Order: sequence, then structure tokens, then C-alpha cells
Amino acid sequence: MRDAEAEAFVAERLREEQGGRASDAGSSEIQAVWDALGQMEAADFVADDGRAATGRVVNRRAWIAGGTLAAGVALGGVFLWRQQPVIYETEVGERRTIALPDGSQVTLNTASRISARFAGRQREVVLESGEAFFAVAHQDDAPFDVLSHAARIRVTGTRFNVYRHATFTDVDLLQGGVAVGPAAEPSQARLHLRAGQAVRLSSAGDPGPVSAAQGSRIDDWRQGRISFDRTSLRAAVVEMNRYSNAPLRILNPSLNALEIDGVFEAGDTAAFAKALGRLHGVSVRFDRGAWTLS
Repeated sequence: MRDAEAEAFVAERLREEQGGRASDAGSSEIQAVWDALGQMEAADFVADDGRAATGRVVNRRAWIAGGTLAAGVALGGVFLWRQQPVIYETEVGERRTIALPDGSQVTLNTASRISARFAGRQREVVLESGEAFFAVAHQDDAPFDVLSHAARIRVTGTRFNVYRHATFTDVDLLQGGVAVGPAAEPSQARLHLRAGQAVRLSSAGDPGPVSAAQGSRIDDWRQGRISFDRTSLRAAVVEMNRYSNAPLRILNPSLNALEIDGVFEAGDTAAFAKALGRLHGVSVRFDRGAWTLS
């Protein structure tokens, strides 16, 4: 039979970890621990001091201590598992919306990867590559942090976009408010953004000038579109290639400055290349898995 003192110890550890009364999930964890202890053989509680043959067993209080230690180790394993980051990612050309444990949502753009950690009041997402749009559930006592390079974006509830480039990060705020700055200074944000504002953060997390958020561009990629408005062909090709494994290649450098207008389906480099041929007289050829432009 369970010992009341040992069970109280386990329940108290659960309350401390969860910040209050043990939940139903916590009760099930207590049950699991006791079930695990129940699998131990009687011999496990016999003193191993040469007197085991006499049937002398360990003192009852020593058994409680050993049992609670085992319970603590088992529960520690449960909590450690809970705190391990969960990885979400997309392939080239793929978009994916994920429901996070706190009720927030994140939509990953093409070739993106995040690691998410939720434990107690900690809500933290690391954008390891690519681009992500966040709709954060408001919690007064639990800020939501997004890390990119050495930058931190902290919110309590809002809608915003984070795009990690090779050496900097773009943050576009559509609703609510965010605080940005170096990840090492979570309580000393360098800049507070308001809805409709954007900023570029250096790899160290230092903010540049505030600009207007690119809401239409963000809406486009979330719908699988790419829009160009007097965009250079060079920049347009870079953007189109983000979404396709059949990339565009500019063979004639004189085409780099050609201005492109229009709306295209993300990932459809074939349609983009053919449109260039029709509208701008560009020579288009598919060769070795790529569309060449000359």
C-alpha cells in the first residue's frame, strides 16, 4: 500500500513544478510513479549487508526515503521531457500552420524551422531558419519570446512576422506590441514597436530604423502568392527561388535591373519564366533542373 508521507512528497513536487495545485495530469503522473515503484521486487527492499538470508528488511522510513527518491527521479524525467524543445519545419515550397500548447498559432513559410519550448510560465520559440507568422495568445504573466540569431522579440499577445536572413532579422508587427533587442537582455528591450511598424535587427539583436510593416507581402505568402511592384528581376528571382526546387538562373547580367510587376504563384518558377519570355522577350530554357534566363 502507498505510504501517505511518500505520496505527499510526490504531490508537493508536482505542485512546485506546476506553480500551484497538482492538476489531473499531475495525479496521473503520481499514479504512473507508484505503478513503476510497484514493479519493484520485494528483494529490492532487503538490506544487502550479508544478513539478507535472515529476511531482515530495510527500515520502513528508509523505504519511504528510497521510494520518494525513485519517485523524484521518475518525475524529474517527466518534467525534463516536458521541457525538451519540439521541432517544427517545412520543406521548400511548403507552408504549415501549427497550434502551440498555449493556444498560440505559428505559420511557417517555405524552408523554415523552429524549436518551441513551453514549460510553466516559459513560452519560447527559436526561429532557426526561414520565416514565421505568429498569432500569440495573451497571457499577462507569461511573455512569449521569439529568438533569431542573438535577437529577442518579446510579446504578451499579438500578431507579427519574423523573417530570419543570413545576417539579420526582419520583424513586422501587424497587431499589438512587441519589444525587441539582444537576447541576452530580456528585461532591457532596445525598442518597442507599435502596430503597423517594422524593424530590421542585426545578428547581435541591435535594432535599425523603424519602417512601415509589409502587411501585404505577409498576406501574400500566407496565401501562397508573391507580388512584385517594379521589382528588379534579380530580386524577383531570389524571392521566387525560395519556394522552388527548380530555380531560376539569370545568365545575362544585363537583365538584372529589368523591372517586374505582377502576382505569381509561389513555387511556380515555370510560369514566371514563361511570363518573362512573353512580356519582356527574355530567352527561356529549362536545363538540368533549372530555368535559365538570357
